[in-house]
Amino acid sequence: MALPPGRSRFWATCGVTFKFLHSATKSAVSYVLSPPTVTLPQVLDIFDNLDLMRRTMVRTDAATALRVSEILALMWKDLDFVAQLIRVRRAYVYRRFGAPKSKASRAPVPMHPLLTAHLLAWRQETLYTSDEDLIFPSLRARGTKPPAANMLVADYLRVAAKKAGVVAPPRTFGFQTFRRTLASVLVKMKVDPKLVQEMLRHQNLKTTLEVYAKAVTEDKLEAQGMFLEMLFSGRKAVEPKPVKDLGKTAPVTGLVQ
Repeated sequence: MALPPGRSRFWATCGVTFKFLHSATKSAVSYVLSPPTVTLPQVLDIFDNLDLMRRTMVRTDAATALRVSEILALMWKDLDFVAQLIRVRRAYVYRRFGAPKSKASRAPVPMHPLLTAHLLAWRQETLYTSDEDLIFPSLRARGTKPPAANMLVADYLRVAAKKAGVVAPPRTFGFQTFRRTLASVLVKMKVDPKLVQEMLRHQNLKTTLEVYAKAVTEDKLEAQGMFLEMLFSGRKAVEPKPVKDLGKTAPVTGLVQ
């Protein structure tokens, strides 16, 4: 099953995993472009390297875990200031407006007063302030369309991330990174999986639990490292440094006596 022209480039640019079926061998071939997680100080540094519109856009992404297609399609009328909710009514994919990804994706997301303040600050600066206007419009399109997601990532987001010192494999850093980072932080805060599922709007709880399983493994490695550092801290002998790249280790040829 081949991907339509431009579709693979779009999802790869946004930092998303996708799969397709190899037409020759009929075997499943997976291209895994797993978006990295970034630290909260790095997130703040990325914010500082963006202009007001794109900074507000990324802040909204980081706080809500909305997909970039949903953020680009937001209009001012979708912000419910009374109920403190963002209504997800449409998505902008392949330069067209359409329905959200799934039934779960249509669920509204919370809008904390801190996020509200940033959105209202942007509304005071943008040229497009009516309820029917896009929150994050393209000036080139005179506000009728949002900017292209892949251009936002390539021209602004990755540039800001590089200035912030974020090191990530090529074509993996994108808006999905902030969704993943929010999930990671929620897991570390021991937030109930069901609540995390609702915040990330996963259609299946299994997807959320997979996030938890990965985070738990990382926590175990961190705890093990802390134990080993304490265990060997009093030794006078020089201990080997932690291996960061297993591919560069030399094969073991014998036992150390």
